[in-house]
Amino acid sequence: MRLLLIISQYSPSQTPNTLRWLPLVRELQNRGDITVTVLTTHHSGCEDKEQQDGVTIYRAGHNTLLDRGYNFLRSDRRRNVANQGPSGAGRLRGLLEKLVDKTWRNNYWPDGSKLFLKPGIQTGQQIIATDKITHILSVGLPFTCHWIAKTLKEQNPALHWHMDIQDPFSYSKEFWVNNFSKYAAKNNEAEEEAFDLADSISVTNNRAGERYKELFPAVTPKLREIPPCFHKEDYGDSYNMILYPEKIHLGYFGSFYTAVRSPLPFLKFLSFLQVQDENLFDRIQLHFVGQLDSESEAMIDSFPELRGHLIRHGFKSRVETLDAMSQVDILINFGNTTDYHLPSKVVDYLYMNKPVLNIISTENDSTKAFLKGKTELLNLDLDKNQYEAQKAAFLAFALATRAKEQPDYGKVAAYSTGAIADSYLEELGY
Repeated sequence: MRLLLIISQYSPSQTPNTLRWLPLVRELQNRGDITVTVLTTHHSGCEDKEQQDGVTIYRAGHNTLLDRGYNFLRSDRRRNVANQGPSGAGRLRGLLEKLVDKTWRNNYWPDGSKLFLKPGIQTGQQIIATDKITHILSVGLPFTCHWIAKTLKEQNPALHWHMDIQDPFSYSKEFWVNNFSKYAAKNNEAEEEAFDLADSISVTNNRAGERYKELFPAVTPKLREIPPCFHKEDYGDSYNMILYPEKIHLGYFGSFYTAVRSPLPFLKFLSFLQVQDENLFDRIQLHFVGQLDSESEAMIDSFPELRGHLIRHGFKSRVETLDAMSQVDILINFGNTTDYHLPSKVVDYLYMNKPVLNIISTENDSTKAFLKGKTELLNLDLDKNQYEAQKAAFLAFALATRAKEQPDYGKVAAYSTGAIADSYLEELGY
């Protein structure tokens, strides 16, 4: 099998999709007669065609308009690169982003990766011809990757095309994908066309699949759930945190998204606790490890009373992130307002074998369903500002005396790269 993987960002970028597919590609390459070729976007400092760990990577187009600017300036300080994230937003950049919001973002289709579409199709055609590709697998969001694959499938009907849906497209109105007021009908039509042409399709959780079956009943025979993938990197720099032993250390590892995943209810709750019992609250230390956008930064800064209790560590490599997870006492998950997105870090949390504080925004929270019965879990609903009712549960959970547990690979064996790779190979007919 000669597989072409179409993914909007690849190494050295570090996104949930790349963290899933980098180890999966390595796993597939070790399966004997499988060759994987990657089609992705340009990244400053990387060649248009290069080799990484025996994998041929082609780069064409740009992931976003902002990434096009980074590539033009040959900048390494950019989003999704560990320890090299973009510097402060600045007034000029803020003004430019507002201009882009009112023009480019209001009109592009299918999504912000449109600059990958035509170059991706052209380069994909060349790869199929020269590398004798037999199978294609597109990873989305962005839906642009699926649209590239659809065009290639139309031109090469004998290819087996698998759609790997990490995040839904047509019904994902909570996340900004494109201007839904303008393109809602077109989004539905396009995804249905893709479903008709694809040979196999996967989603990461049951609720996402149910939504698709409700919207497009014909997709049911092709659709399969392939859950998040766990991979423990064996190389890289460790990350040693300075943790005061008299404090309880809680850590969140991820990002926030406008109107979907916000730290605000928890920050308000912590401020409430600080007023209620300052001495008790002094035992709590909160750690944020991940990318914070300007909105999240401003939100955190608006609670000066929490400044001494909240540490922002920045965006770290996977090795550093796992190392940081192992050092805190309690892991925090901020649930989405949606019920059809399952955070990829849930398998990392399961592996760490630590108590998890899950800040939920919906009763059908996907993390709540995934971790139920698998680890010590407290689901805290703070959206209704009923802090007094939640105070006792939180303090009992946070201040409980526990034996220190070690990571447990047995809990995530079903989500290993080998197990997940087997699922994809089955869908690819291998």
